[in-house]
Amino acid sequence: MKHSDVVIAGYGDAYGTDEDPKYTTELAVDAFLDLVNKTGISRDLIGGVFSGRSPTMDLRPQWNNIISSYLKITPEYSSEVTSHGAGVNATLAYASAFVSAGIIDYALILVADNPGTSASHIKKTAGYDSDPEFELPYGPTVPSIYAQGASRYMHEYGVTEEDLAQVAVDHQAWAVHHPYSAKGRKGEITIDTVLRSRMIADPIRLWNSAIWGPQGTGGALLVTSAERAADLTDKPVRILGFGGMNTHEYATDRMALRASPYDLGPLPNLTHTGARHAAQRAFKMAGITASDVGMVQCGNNFTHMAMIFMEDFGFCEKGQAPQLVRSGRLRPGGDLPWNTNGGWLSFGQPGISCGMDPIIEAVRQLRGEALGLQVENPGIALTHAVGGMMACHHVTLLSR
Repeated sequence: MKHSDVVIAGYGDAYGTDEDPKYTTELAVDAFLDLVNKTGISRDLIGGVFSGRSPTMDLRPQWNNIISSYLKITPEYSSEVTSHGAGVNATLAYASAFVSAGIIDYALILVADNPGTSASHIKKTAGYDSDPEFELPYGPTVPSIYAQGASRYMHEYGVTEEDLAQVAVDHQAWAVHHPYSAKGRKGEITIDTVLRSRMIADPIRLWNSAIWGPQGTGGALLVTSAERAADLTDKPVRILGFGGMNTHEYATDRMALRASPYDLGPLPNLTHTGARHAAQRAFKMAGITASDVGMVQCGNNFTHMAMIFMEDFGFCEKGQAPQLVRSGRLRPGGDLPWNTNGGWLSFGQPGISCGMDPIIEAVRQLRGEALGLQVENPGIALTHAVGGMMACHHVTLLSR
């Protein structure tokens, strides 16, 4: 079987709310049952189960095995894909490889989380992503580490606070239409709204940052051949290509990287990421270029990271993201819709399932089943997840 014959035959999703927050396993089971109801697939046919790393709310290792036990699935092959949060997107590559090789017929991808909004969880996250010897003793927060890259990016390319603010405005313009967006209820915002918001870690303000929430999400995907999918759905979503890149673990490690066989920009730097190579690999597999992409569902946790990814994916040259943002192409009505549920900035970042949310949004959009604003003729969708301090990236290209 050719790789291009592998599709997502169905999906299921689940959401917690402030009124009804849900535990991780509850979200996972709800998403799986939603998938079963939509496709009619029997759990006995599932030969592989893949998840991202264990959820923030449930740090038991081998979470892929734990959730299989809850669902009473006995897969031949199973793994917890752990390249930080990027592993959630990489599960599509694992599932696709097993199916295209004929090793299994059906693969289940299942991810869920609800870390809550407590300060302890936020502090714990910084502890995970900080070097225990050279960074953690100084008490960093996640925004304070990312702020170093933001400052450098603005310095090197003349990016302004107003440019960063426009990214937040565009994300919120999508989020206000999504029923589960954590920031959607705040209504549309302006550049002035962002510039007046509280400074978190200069130059990052509150509206330049991703928000914890919503109160948990879960997503399930069924990967199989196009031939088998015909018995389950008339709206299969094709997996066109994928690629990944891991460059470091901690921010200090990134600055210590002085050479690589891959295109990571002039080293050392904090303004180029492995997303460039991941996207190039996916484009090559799919036989397309960035100009063929009609929609992007990207894991950008800060506004400056969205702009860096726009450049690294190849939608514009390095340093030209401000012009792309100002063009209006990314907001509702534009020809390159970007994070149509509001993305991590406005929809929210509910733990490790933040890597699944962009994929679910892409699948819904491609099938014409968006919960928020529906994009007309989205074409090819680029989905992306990032993990660590800009460290790990995975890109998967999807289409009808």
